[in-house]
Amino acid sequence: MSPIEYPPDLIGRIARLCEAQPDRESCGFVVRQGRALELVQIPNVADRYHQADPARFPRTSRESYYMDGGALLRLHEQLARAGGDIVAVWHSHVEAGAYFSEKDRADALLDGRQVLPGAEYLVFSVRGGRAVEGRRFRYQDGRFVEADLCTW
Repeated sequence: MSPIEYPPDLIGRIARLCEAQPDRESCGFVVRQGRALELVQIPNVADRYHQADPARFPRTSRESYYMDGGALLRLHEQLARAGGDIVAVWHSHVEAGAYFSEKDRADALLDGRQVLPGAEYLVFSVRGGRAVEGRRFRYQDGRFVEADLCTW
């Protein structure tokens, strides 16, 4: 699979979505339909799950993201109908660096296999309400490695 070229304006739009909710992690996907890359934001429902069962869901939206299941299902159905695919998962870290955390790794793998084969992971650092850094990670040879990401 050849590397994906993310246009700076698409990366800038992700950064602005992250800045729009500076006190909570934002999340979504970059999808490909035909040759075009499109941005899809998915609601972060971590607070709802945390409030209902804090023992099972100890993290809030400030520390984690949990994508809304209904929105995920609708996106997968739309991509199946239109012939599109997910090329990247993106999310922000609040007042923290743009690193691929242990939780990010755990969420990306199931039984040692990538949940979304071939997808990349884009992580944005939001500090003081501003997206200050974005990093890109790929699953390669059984581990996640950082790759170049354009600036916005």
